[in-house]
Amino acid sequence: MASFDNLNLHSALLKSLQELNYTSPTPIQEQAIPLLLAGHDVAGQAETGSGKTAAFGLPLLQSINPELQQVQALVIVPTRELAVQVRQELKQYARYIPNLKISAFYGGHSFRMEQDSLAHPPQVLVGTPGRLTDHLSRRSLDLNRIKQIVLDEADKLLEMGFEEELDKLMRALPRDRQTVLFSATMADDVKELIENSLTDPKFVQATATALPDRISYFGMKVQDPEKPEALVRLLKSIDAAGTVVFVNARLTTEEVAAQLQQHGFSAKALHGKMEQRDRDKTMTLFRNGTTSILVSTDLAARGLDIDVLKQIVHFELPQHEDAYLHRSGRTGRAGKSGTVYTLLNAREVQKLELWPDVQVDTWLEPHKLSAKKEAVQAAVPSFVTLHISGGRKEKLSPRDIVGALIAEVGMNASEIGKIEIQDRHSFVAIPEEVANKAVSKLNSAKIKGRKYKVSFVR
Repeated sequence: MASFDNLNLHSALLKSLQELNYTSPTPIQEQAIPLLLAGHDVAGQAETGSGKTAAFGLPLLQSINPELQQVQALVIVPTRELAVQVRQELKQYARYIPNLKISAFYGGHSFRMEQDSLAHPPQVLVGTPGRLTDHLSRRSLDLNRIKQIVLDEADKLLEMGFEEELDKLMRALPRDRQTVLFSATMADDVKELIENSLTDPKFVQATATALPDRISYFGMKVQDPEKPEALVRLLKSIDAAGTVVFVNARLTTEEVAAQLQQHGFSAKALHGKMEQRDRDKTMTLFRNGTTSILVSTDLAARGLDIDVLKQIVHFELPQHEDAYLHRSGRTGRAGKSGTVYTLLNAREVQKLELWPDVQVDTWLEPHKLSAKKEAVQAAVPSFVTLHISGGRKEKLSPRDIVGALIAEVGMNASEIGKIEIQDRHSFVAIPEEVANKAVSKLNSAKIKGRKYKVSFVR
């Protein structure tokens, strides 16, 4: 079994790990730590709970010179909550390293207090992009002596519209540095960030060994003609928002989606014969919650960018076991629990029993499922999605759109749903009751100094 003792970590770090009951490294730690200690740039794909903070944090702490009072390592994170969490974890690992100071800078925290603390700067600074660029623009933060930078949850950093801030921070850093990036996904924009920011990076990836423990599997024995009614009963008995229903054929996606719509569900079909723009639109509506249920062929399980799903429904069993596991693996990610429901006719029950890596934990009887009013309401979103005719190329960020909705429409930030910025387009989910006003106001106003066309996405 792998051991931290074999990773060439200093005794002070090993002592902390022992007290924290860290017995053996996780896969991502075992892969990343030797590469980072050897000085390589590293790009890692790892979800929350994989041990990635220790994976980058232990080598980072080992490289710090506590006798030098200057910022030597910078960890950039998307949220204040993560900044606080990462700082706390690093402090635990560094408890036996004397004279080492670790600080966290983030919005909502006293800027003056942060500024004053830089009179005796920390060796390790954890911060959010907005607050760090504020310090940079006011010249209270010197990044010239940074030896290491970590971009943690890079996909979230980009999703939240921090490209401009990241660019400013990266340009302020010395060329001679070690750069580390961790991301739950490797979407195209993350790959572009790696290409632009890392030098000859080594790639590591966490295996999802804990995934099955977080997924509950339910089965229903039901013949094909009864499957549509059984599916409706099931969805009415659970919180169906954020559900993907998998089928095997394109026509079935449209038939099942139409049946669900007839029962009041917000459902859309997704299949490979759709135009790319229609697929993109459908995915946007699903990601931001305007559409609650996606009825899809296996296309949605093969590389499409779907956030963490609450549940998967197999309306039909796929041909092969690996396809079933691939579908099911879309839920239960990022440390969250997930649920998989499978509707099986008699032939499919026999087929499932032959798959060694698949088992049903609980069998449900469709006629015993009772509808929950709140579940049906949850599956009929009260949000609509607006399209804005500008995106990354126009330097639009989520904060620009939030600012316009607050200033022009009178909304509160807490009322605004998910915002998605694409190259030439942006999408925002807002409550249905203010949608007409928002379209009218935003079409006659400016966002970030220029006018854009704003319309409903149907």
